[in-house]
Amino acid sequence: MHCLRSAIFIGLLAATVANAQELKGFGMWKVSDLKTIEAQLDHEIRPDHSARRTLGDYGNHRVRLIHRVGTGAPEFHGNFADLWIVESGQGTLVVGGTLVDAKPLSGEETLPGDMTGTSIRGGDHRQMAAGDIVHVPPNTPHQAIVPAGGQITYIRIAIPVR
Repeated sequence: MHCLRSAIFIGLLAATVANAQELKGFGMWKVSDLKTIEAQLDHEIRPDHSARRTLGDYGNHRVRLIHRVGTGAPEFHGNFADLWIVESGQGTLVVGGTLVDAKPLSGEETLPGDMTGTSIRGGDHRQMAAGDIVHVPPNTPHQAIVPAGGQITYIRIAIPVR
């Protein structure tokens, strides 16, 4: 009987390893995982009032958790769309309009076609809160505005358009 249990265990273990190999590129993040990462990010805030962690980088797209405790700079992406899933907090999204004083965005996290500016002229203001899902098409200026003393944390999925 002991040999039978051992054989079943080894068979299940082998099946688990085989399934893991078949799921290359698979990613899953539990709410508890995201809350833990958000708490860590709260201690990693950069001068731009944000902290971020790449959850998965899959070559043609990536999944990141972004935690903001203040208003970020306006931006624009020429080669991908943004999909945001708001996890906690609230803020205002300014979207559309014209990026004022546009210049290429620099840094190790940027992609070709990324731009920033000093503000957005003529954009729409949309309230965001936990549970909201936002899709920002490529070539669309956008900016997350966080109220004083507030925060917003969202999953950002950068989706290539070409």
